[in-house]
Amino acid sequence: MLHYSCDMCKRPIDHCCEARHVVKIDVFQAVNDSADGCIEGDDFDHLDDVQELLQRIDEQDLEMLEDDVARTLRFDLCDECRRAFLKNPLGAKQSKTFNFSNN
Repeated sequence: MLHYSCDMCKRPIDHCCEARHVVKIDVFQAVNDSADGCIEGDDFDHLDDVQELLQRIDEQDLEMLEDDVARTLRFDLCDECRRAFLKNPLGAKQSKTFNFSNN
């Protein structure tokens, strides 16, 4: 029998009584395309990019290169942590607000 626990609060998730939510995050480098105006259509030489990538493979170990290319993350969340995650998915610190009286 599989046992799941929430990756945020570390509490076990009972699959009989409560929902388990899966969060998947894909992180990868954005590729500039001609629609952005950054690349000059057919004038762009992709061979230079391939050559640069091959040089980086020679210079770096494979693990560092994999981190540069793409990464997929997967998390299990309980219902309460799912709600908290959806309110602030990037985990940005909330700025404090001040409540002033109407004097």
